[in-house]
Amino acid sequence: MRVCGFLWFPVLFLAVEIAAQQPAITPEMPVDSAVLDQWLHGSDPRLVAWAADFARRRHDTQVIAQMPALLEHAHLPPTWGGDQVEAAQRRAVLVMLDALIQENADVPVTAIEAVAPSFPAQASVLIARHPIAESRRTLEDWVYGETGPRSSQTLARVAAMLLAKDPAGARLFADHQERSFVAAIVDASEEELHVAVRADGGLGSGGGSTTCGDFLGAPLAAGWPQVYAYDLVENNSQSIDRVVVDLDGNSIATRRFEENRPWGSCNGVEPLNPVTRHRLIAYWLGVSAKDMLWQPVEGSTIQWSNQAEFESRLGAIVDEERRKLAVSVAGLRERGLLRETEAAMPRLVVSIECQMEPCPLR
Repeated sequence: MRVCGFLWFPVLFLAVEIAAQQPAITPEMPVDSAVLDQWLHGSDPRLVAWAADFARRRHDTQVIAQMPALLEHAHLPPTWGGDQVEAAQRRAVLVMLDALIQENADVPVTAIEAVAPSFPAQASVLIARHPIAESRRTLEDWVYGETGPRSSQTLARVAAMLLAKDPAGARLFADHQERSFVAAIVDASEEELHVAVRADGGLGSGGGSTTCGDFLGAPLAAGWPQVYAYDLVENNSQSIDRVVVDLDGNSIATRRFEENRPWGSCNGVEPLNPVTRHRLIAYWLGVSAKDMLWQPVEGSTIQWSNQAEFESRLGAIVDEERRKLAVSVAGLRERGLLRETEAAMPRLVVSIECQMEPCPLR
């Protein structure tokens, strides 16, 4: 298989200059696979894009089959920004990825790994097509690399949902301890318990708001085919291209949109955090997240009388929350999802807010 590092573009400006002198390419232009092959392996990103576009619309499996290896060995541009050279490189990659997705092409996991950091939405679509037996190690790498940039957090969430359907298997960590995927998720889970101390037994209140919106469009780049980009949305029933993963009604899907007309959404993908880990545990226990004994954030109020009574009441509240967490872990063991030798337990983080002035707490 021929592999060409076209994305280095050492002679990009010369190629663009030559292309500008050639007849304009239109979607109706008659071309054959030999021409598309030449464009695909050339140094002009515009022609690479046209080759991928024609291959998609003509269902040219011979040309499409060459794209994964080309992407795997190319120097990929950043997701956003950069100069005109990188913008042209990015468009070419977007058109190739779109062709691979729309034509349901077979893309090796190694090629998906290469594009994932810069194009997480497309990588998520492609990895979801593979059996877990083939993708498990890559998915685990995405989960345990969640502390990186936002794209890595998105990949971590998608990977965790895919692995949740088949959580068997273990991974050896740097400290030579072997942990199952379920144990790792449980240990990283957290319940945040807020305790308010008041002169009476009333409850506090709170609220918040969020805003989101679309972006302004731009004209199609001159001389280029229509370029399509992808993003990921969660639990959004509108403008969906395809579902990546659905876990007990909680779904992550892709939107396919014109690259020069991006748009925003309030339905972005949540990262892998206490709330989404809680949903995974609920899924494994076979209950809805809202019916779990404990929630990622809990609140309680203690009516002040004296220090001893406060400490006694606080101890009872904390013990009860620990009991609920232990019940969930026991349920996972009963289902064979946690080994008897694995010590795993969600963290309980307690914060105390004294709502009295002056505060009598010691």
